[in-house]
Amino acid sequence: MKRLLRNLPEIFFIGLGTAWAAENFLASGHINYIAILISWLLFLQLIYKNRIAGIVYGNILGFFSLYMLVAVYSEFREFPTINTEAWTLLFFGVAVFGTAAFMAGKMLYRYLTTNKKHAENEFTISF
Repeated sequence: MKRLLRNLPEIFFIGLGTAWAAENFLASGHINYIAILISWLLFLQLIYKNRIAGIVYGNILGFFSLYMLVAVYSEFREFPTINTEAWTLLFFGVAVFGTAAFMAGKMLYRYLTTNKKHAENEFTISF
């Protein structure tokens, strides 16, 4: 259980990327290669736990989540009258992207506080 909670940010973003790819495919029949790539990179991060990649992914996903929170609020403000549709947009947008921002922060914190067990600039290849 503790391992699942430690890996929750990566699992959350893999699920979000998979849902994004599935939604695009089911709605228009197009394959979203960006969503598939994001899901695959986070899956590899879940397995290999690279510290630098974790910091980079946490920053990128965090900034994107904050940007989308601002975009949701901007869309909410564009409604001429505040009705149920506007509140639904705001609620689900803040729920999804607020959770994503929190998960990105948690991911970033975990990889920033991880002890270096080896030099990051040394790569090993095993055959």
